[in-house]
Amino acid sequence: MNSLRRACVVLSAAAGLGLALVPVASADPVRTVDYTSEDGARPLQGSAHYAAPGDEIAVWEYNGVLKIDVQSGLKDLRVELSAPAGETLHPGTYTGARFRGQSDPAPTTPGIFVVSGNFGCGDPYADFTIDRLDATGVDVTFVQHCDSPDGPATRGEVHFTA
Repeated sequence: MNSLRRACVVLSAAAGLGLALVPVASADPVRTVDYTSEDGARPLQGSAHYAAPGDEIAVWEYNGVLKIDVQSGLKDLRVELSAPAGETLHPGTYTGARFRGQSDPAPTTPGIFVVSGNFGCGDPYADFTIDRLDATGVDVTFVQHCDSPDGPATRGEVHFTA
């Protein structure tokens, strides 16, 4: 992803959140996505560490959904997080997140959608925590179990600084 497109993605994220983009003068941008999956977890398996600029990482908000995209060679990953219907995402912990497809209306629970290589979890049980969500960036952690609340877990984290 070229620098201009990266700047547009960050600017779009800030605009979507109703925030102004404020450069961070004292630090280089941090853009990482990590996950570790227990045996049998889906759709993510094993573990991975993605970091820009070698990997393309984009974070933005659209229609109340926080979207995180990773492109690394032929591998891709998308994580989408949303607040329950009638709420907006903000820093805090969201428990009981369930599936929310890209065109689904907001459910009464928090929403989660994780897909990689066109595979996802049709019946996720997840929790996520947003530590930071503002014009300077995003810090998120999540735990997702597929098909049952006690199924194998995938634990991930996203750190994105503008």
